[in-house]
Amino acid sequence: MNRTFLAAAAPLLLAAAPAWADAPKGVAYAGGVVSDSASGYAGAVVSLPGASLGHGLALRAGVGGGRYHYNAGATEITADYASADLALVEQVSGSWGWANFSAGPQFTHTRLSPVDLGNQRRGSRWDAGLQTDGALDSPGWRLSWLGSYGVVDEEYQAQLELGRKLGSKGLRLGIEGGIQGDPSYRKLSGGAFVAASLGHDFEVQVSGGVSKERGQSSRGYASLSLAKVF
Repeated sequence: MNRTFLAAAAPLLLAAAPAWADAPKGVAYAGGVVSDSASGYAGAVVSLPGASLGHGLALRAGVGGGRYHYNAGATEITADYASADLALVEQVSGSWGWANFSAGPQFTHTRLSPVDLGNQRRGSRWDAGLQTDGALDSPGWRLSWLGSYGVVDEEYQAQLELGRKLGSKGLRLGIEGGIQGDPSYRKLSGGAFVAASLGHDFEVQVSGGVSKERGQSSRGYASLSLAKVF
């Protein structure tokens, strides 16, 4: 079974040491990806009592959804899905940057048209998700990462970004690369991005490039992500 699905990730676009009068408690994020498929997501990370953004325990909650296509023999299948997740997050940060490590349940409902009885992911499924994201930050550069793994479905995703900081307004230009898949497919992607801070608590990032799934031709993609610290 071939799948053509570019998943959306949610890197938390934190500033390593923002100038806040009071320590921020969380970050809200949203975004989407358009390729031969389409997906979107939204969520938030909120620090638990006694913690602050980048330090201590937090809860992350998110929702997502999208559509992708694959071939089952000679039949093209359209898959529409919706998902939700909840995770406990351990946050660490310092002058070097920040890192988050999280784990929690994930729920996904997938509707197939026409129905593919050979697809074990049809209908509703629960999984246990593991995730890490963060960045190594310096005055001129930022190296960011995102990785996730679904224990039951063996679905994985990893992404790296290397960006050059330009000026003092939070502008970054850089390159990105990633891999995602499960036992039935694998996709590689690579491209470039531009990120900008719109005020001290809001960031937008636009990316574009090419993705290649095993057994399929190369395809372009474009993505948009937003993050607001509160």
